[in-house]
Amino acid sequence: MSSASKSNLIIRIIENKFTPYLVTIIFSIFMISPIILMLFNSFKSAAEAFAWPPTIFPINPTLETYVRVFNSAVPLTMRNSVILSIITTLIVLAIALPTAYALSKYPFRGSKLILLFYLASRIVPPVSLLVPFYIMLSILKLIDTHLGLILVYTYITLPIIIWIIKGFFDEFPKDLIDSALVDGCTRLGAFFRIVLPTSAVGVAASGIITFLWSWNEFLFPMIFTTSNHVAPLTTGVFEFVGDEVIEWNSLSAVGIFASLPAIIFFIFAQKYIIAGLTKGALKL
Repeated sequence: MSSASKSNLIIRIIENKFTPYLVTIIFSIFMISPIILMLFNSFKSAAEAFAWPPTIFPINPTLETYVRVFNSAVPLTMRNSVILSIITTLIVLAIALPTAYALSKYPFRGSKLILLFYLASRIVPPVSLLVPFYIMLSILKLIDTHLGLILVYTYITLPIIIWIIKGFFDEFPKDLIDSALVDGCTRLGAFFRIVLPTSAVGVAASGIITFLWSWNEFLFPMIFTTSNHVAPLTTGVFEFVGDEVIEWNSLSAVGIFASLPAIIFFIFAQKYIIAGLTKGALKL
């Protein structure tokens, strides 16, 4: 086959209407395969989990792994994850909404510089802040407390959420706000009665992103917690990691517990997340 024929064949394959679907399916299988294997592994017995050569499908499926997980500290750490994620989301939204609104609709000299400061705070890798945060929380006696983790989560998520919400407020018509002020609304009243209901998609996207980031955070809880009464699920999983043996089937079951809420949450809220990330990409 000549070079011209090969080039024409490649072009026809690329331009074929089924090619994007085929590529998407291949990448989807590649991305979801670890989760599927983790699900299969969670139904294996301890002996089968350590068998060699390893099996993909469980030969003798059992629920003993899930029973063991339910009788461990995993439910307690999952409760902690829910508490930390929800409270962090509420705090971040309570701070980010008025901040983004003021920076968007009432700019002042230096407002763009403030936005850059928010962005600069996320340029610094979070791992480099472990020691400063540990010293600060130790002084405040907030090591191994929910409040200490909430403060750290808020610091990590707040800057980017302000940028995302500001992207929504930038597209909100200023004329509607002016009309509300003329009709007798205060600036605060116009914000709550006109702007927030209309920008519900942006608020939902920001809340979802904050929740998922807080839910998946691992490094800071690993360093700043010492007990299961405070530790979230991402660190509670280490109950099944010993000095000599790692219970792979139990780890897989915990992984299913840790992933399932976020996966379900994302399936129902993906359009809000995509919309939020798109708006947050707008320039100053």
